[in-house]
Amino acid sequence: MHVLIQKTLFRRATLLLISTACFALVFFIFNAGPVFAQAAEGLDQVGTASGLMQTDLPTLIGNIIKVFLSILGIIFLVLTLYAGYLWMTAGGDDEQVKKAKDVLINATIGLIITLSAYAITSFIISRLTDATSGTGGSSSSSWLSVESLSGSLGAGGIQDHYPARNAVDVARNTKIFITFKEAMDIESFISGYDTAGTPEDVTDDIAATTLNDSNILIYASSGGESTALSSIDVSVSFTDDLKTFVFDPPLLGSSTEDVSYTVFVDDAIRNANGGSVINNGGYEWSFQVGTEIDLTPPTVRSVVPTASGTYARNIMVEVTFSEAMDPTTVSGIREATSGFDNLQVAGADSVPVAGSYVISNEYKTVTFTSDDPCGTNSCGETIYCLPGAQAISALINSATLGTEPPQAVTPYDGAVDVVGNSLDGNGDGDGGDDYSWTFNTTNEVYLSAPEITIISPNILEENVALDQDVLVTFDSIMMSSSLTNSNITITPSPTHEIWYSVSVNSLDSTGGDVSTTGATAVASQAEVSHGVFLASTSGEDGITFLYATNVLSGVKNQYQNCFVPGEGPTATGSSCMTSSEYPFCCNGVPSATICSLF
Repeated sequence: MHVLIQKTLFRRATLLLISTACFALVFFIFNAGPVFAQAAEGLDQVGTASGLMQTDLPTLIGNIIKVFLSILGIIFLVLTLYAGYLWMTAGGDDEQVKKAKDVLINATIGLIITLSAYAITSFIISRLTDATSGTGGSSSSSWLSVESLSGSLGAGGIQDHYPARNAVDVARNTKIFITFKEAMDIESFISGYDTAGTPEDVTDDIAATTLNDSNILIYASSGGESTALSSIDVSVSFTDDLKTFVFDPPLLGSSTEDVSYTVFVDDAIRNANGGSVINNGGYEWSFQVGTEIDLTPPTVRSVVPTASGTYARNIMVEVTFSEAMDPTTVSGIREATSGFDNLQVAGADSVPVAGSYVISNEYKTVTFTSDDPCGTNSCGETIYCLPGAQAISALINSATLGTEPPQAVTPYDGAVDVVGNSLDGNGDGDGGDDYSWTFNTTNEVYLSAPEITIISPNILEENVALDQDVLVTFDSIMMSSSLTNSNITITPSPTHEIWYSVSVNSLDSTGGDVSTTGATAVASQAEVSHGVFLASTSGEDGITFLYATNVLSGVKNQYQNCFVPGEGPTATGSSCMTSSEYPFCCNGVPSATICSLF
């Protein structure tokens, strides 16, 4: 009778232990994957598109652990049943009972050790993920502020690209541009191109136009599938300064549904000196192509100097278009008697002035600076002048129209927009019209430096929206080509990957945007778009994220005067009171040395 009771109690204990083990096993199996996979959110890169990797590494590890725990549960169950069987069939054999106890105890200890190791590891992974993402909360929200493969725009070698990051409703017949901060190696972008050992001298090159898909990948994403464009279908051209490369693909997208596209730039691309310009393994951005084809020609929105006005001879010439333009048609270098002539600035002799035409402001503004030195600004840099005391004429040639206007004939012989529509100089909606204006110069050279009048967010402002653009308003019209992410930067603390780019707004005397008011521009405003800021967290392990906007001396006004001393407002709007002795304005306080804000 005693033996029967003992066996009955053991059976109940065994069933209870088995049930508990199975419950724990199921719980950990269904939670192992997500805990380890949380470190993977937001880290999907070009592997999916290229077909090299369909699952990221952290998720793969989580899946392996999930399978391992499943096998562990099965082994524990088998050992428990085996121990129960030995005990129930012992028939009073103490040695067999002891063996059964040992099997059960060892199996339980092994399970406890393994699950404890898993719990500790998952806790560490979770804490590390929270720390690197900048939040103490769930990973689902923390990764919203981190865009992998984005930091080369701004902090790295990329100045701008078109379409912009996350742009929507992009025309199907668009081209894709990318602009770097320095001259690049053409062979990095074009397959079969040979620079003959002279990367910046194109006169001896063996030319080609096919996309180098070892370094540049353009692919479409639809219905969960990604398809790379064939390199032979994408032609490549570049600007005279070798900084901007234009990729011309076949018609993108679909006439019935929006299609997402992604461009990946490998860190193997090189500048003209053979150096690297891409951070963190590559640069990647996406945009969405709509269902429409763009047949609206570009127009001229504003010009500097204004027509019929009189200006000091170190004024730069600038034209802003209604939309982004093809940089190969509106930027270039004009020599004394030859070279780029789609845009022309000429003196009284009607001979085009030698100089450079540079595109900026999201490919909407072109700045002309002559090659004639005439002074020095406050940074000790050379200032260049137009012919003095003369009537100056400026001309923008439209491209010849093709059989389907406003589309222009290729190769283009004048200004066209990103889809090849020829300039509509007279605004009649047809395209194919030139645009011209005249102004006058004096023999004077203007040397006053620009100042910052308004900033947003304000100095040490708190609770800033995570997607709020940074605005820097100046007291005068600025040289658009100087308002770039080379001269206006965003620095995060603690350091993390963040992209940023700069566009330019022209303001009238009331502070309104002239693109909507139609008034005359008297000042410029730099608008800095950026990746989403990381949110500061509270608590014992909280992290405070700080961001600094740095306006460097390379910023210049319309007379090529640099931003020195760095005069700007304090937090209350009063003057920083910089001087030649204290030329730096740091959080509204003048300083003799460069700002260190963190």
